[in-house]
Amino acid sequence: MDVQPGHCWRCEEKILPEHTVPCSRCPMAVYCSTLCRDKDSIRHSAMECEIYGDKKCSACDKLGKLLECSACNSAWYCNADCQRRDFPLHKTTCRGILTSIKQLSSKLFRLKGQYGDFPEYFGNTLARDFLQLDNNEWSGKSVEEKLELDRDYHVLSAGCGDLRSTVLTAASLPAEYQGKLHVTLNDRDPFVLARNVLFLFMLVRFADTDYISSSLTTIWYSLHISKKEYDLVKTSLDELIQMSAQQLSDATRGLVSVLNEELGYLGHVWRGWQSLECRRGNPASINLRQQRQEMFENSDQELKVERSVYLTCLNANDRKQMKKWFAHGLFLSCEANQRDIPFDNPTLTAQEASKRIAAYGCVQLLQISSEMPKYLISSKRMPFSVWDCLRVREHTPGSHTSPMVMYHKYVTNLLQKVKSLILQGRLLSYVSLANCLDFPNHHQALNMPSYDRIFTSNLADFHGFAKLLQIFKPLLNTNNSFSVIVTEIVGLYINVPTADPWKLPEPQFQKVISNYSRDWPTTKAEYHYIFEYYNSTPPFLQFLRADIMAGECGTPPLQDAPSFESVKKCQGMRMRDFRKELNKLVPLRCRLDVRNLSLVNVGCRAVEWLLPKTES
Repeated sequence: MDVQPGHCWRCEEKILPEHTVPCSRCPMAVYCSTLCRDKDSIRHSAMECEIYGDKKCSACDKLGKLLECSACNSAWYCNADCQRRDFPLHKTTCRGILTSIKQLSSKLFRLKGQYGDFPEYFGNTLARDFLQLDNNEWSGKSVEEKLELDRDYHVLSAGCGDLRSTVLTAASLPAEYQGKLHVTLNDRDPFVLARNVLFLFMLVRFADTDYISSSLTTIWYSLHISKKEYDLVKTSLDELIQMSAQQLSDATRGLVSVLNEELGYLGHVWRGWQSLECRRGNPASINLRQQRQEMFENSDQELKVERSVYLTCLNANDRKQMKKWFAHGLFLSCEANQRDIPFDNPTLTAQEASKRIAAYGCVQLLQISSEMPKYLISSKRMPFSVWDCLRVREHTPGSHTSPMVMYHKYVTNLLQKVKSLILQGRLLSYVSLANCLDFPNHHQALNMPSYDRIFTSNLADFHGFAKLLQIFKPLLNTNNSFSVIVTEIVGLYINVPTADPWKLPEPQFQKVISNYSRDWPTTKAEYHYIFEYYNSTPPFLQFLRADIMAGECGTPPLQDAPSFESVKKCQGMRMRDFRKELNKLVPLRCRLDVRNLSLVNVGCRAVEWLLPKTES
């Protein structure tokens, strides 16, 4: 569950009042009113109550805090006597689950780098606040108790994609915090990192203007841009391609650090953008609208259906405006005429070689490729899926002519705060094109500091959990008990069909449909939200066990299915058990029914791993 601390579990947009309304069945859910509690009753009973509430004994049906079958994690008992009595009935199910885990581990599907979603200029998951100090190091402390207000924090964002999480983190720092935020941005795609460095450079280069944050938001997301914004890009590119790594660091007041060799690869990207004819209407123009339209038309039928379902979940005005966005791809601070945006946005292009580059780390392909950059952003990606619409609405109250204008204002406000932090010298970044599997060697060679947070994007889909923990555990700051590695997957349903309610056996599916149908008069929820009425935690536990059993890239496979207790101690780490407590940085999963504008990936799951507790 992903409710922001202090917010209602139903509406989420409301901050909890002094007198709250708790769920009577589980210790987690708290509501702003009995109305919200009652509206959420059916969905919550099928989801979080099953996870956090009292369990029913499989032998005597007694409710309470029971003991779990450690072999299958799907049966609970009052005591050993109940477990022995039920074993003749339970053993077939129990052994079947163990067999399923073994079978899954043998045919586990790992994503490959060339699966077609590069470059990640927009990202594939919601932006994350890397620190969330009030929920971690500062949790439960008064202002007087919050020690080390000026201590620095170090974050590694491996497979970082764009800057959204860095921006959200920097803009969300508590007002009383006075330290520095150091972020290592690691990604194998030079097009993505070239864009990130360009944007950071622009924030500093044009910091004395009052429009750079708004213009940068437009350049980040809009297919077409004004002459002013195009000139900002061209001026920046002209200057960047002339710089050494030291000159770039000096020009950005220490904001951007990069090795000279890797800066050379970024320079190749910048020169490619610089060479493009971007004036719309010119016969030699790159014509991004046509390229984007072809991408959308050639997308698979499943994606077209998903887009249609997404639109049906919106109110009439938002649906009308979002249909326009799918047609034109504009992301502006206000409604504009086509004559006001006469240029295509060169930073939304890449060479198709970037798919191979991202897959194999062969950045040298940049130097031999003769391909012209073109529009390659997957039609699955859109700005509204990576910024949480709940937070957007919370921080940009009032009416807006379109979702694009509302989101533009929100991102602009975040960039304003980031610019302020940069000018104070309190945001510093190191940019690395290293393969994530080799990053510890770079980290050691450069004598880099240890990290308080390590975010691994969805690299677990490619390399597995055990390998990531083996790689990144040595880089954690052992002096901070809140140091954590965050692992995410987006491909749960690819590997575990029973995690998808649409693929359940008929009796289970009918139960899910029944809950959804009972709730429909209250919620008017579209079929897309049926995922909110099915607890997919048991299949996810099986996936975790199968993933650890399978091994990957130097972590050997296991002969037998590991217990969930051993999974929680993988590579000597300590998994935060999402069945007993909420994650502190990234929720296990995101709710769909409260986020109509944010098209959340329903197969995304996040697991947090901490250093083992030490004896005091």
